[in-house]
Amino acid sequence: MQENIPDCLVLKLEEVERANNKVDTTVYIFYDKKTHHFIVRGRRRYTPVHKSCCYSYECEFANDLVHFLQYIICKDYQINEILYNYDNFPRNSNEITFDFLNEYDHSDYEISGYNDIKFTKGRILKNLRMLRNVFNYYK
Repeated sequence: MQENIPDCLVLKLEEVERANNKVDTTVYIFYDKKTHHFIVRGRRRYTPVHKSCCYSYECEFANDLVHFLQYIICKDYQINEILYNYDNFPRNSNEITFDFLNEYDHSDYEISGYNDIKFTKGRILKNLRMLRNVFNYYK
């Protein structure tokens, strides 16, 4: 029996500081259809001075995720949105790390991208609904 190649949309958000136009926070978001949860893998800017660590967040409801994002992303900053379609996820979403997502973060998986977007609850909720409605049972 041949398995279908799985699709999993991954939304990448980059918070861009206005003062220096540098990415301060990077967040990858995907939806795990097996657990019915949104999964976040994120990290603040990593520099020789600031050794930020990766973090994860998981929740069932889109509104909870929006509240989390509103807490970690400054409402006055612009964001970059990039939508990827990964076809190489492991079966267990716990194995999908920030480093894994970052490693495959290139144009081969990119569907679209928008720079300097205003961070709004409505826009994020629409994107989260899109993530939730894509087939993604992994390999």
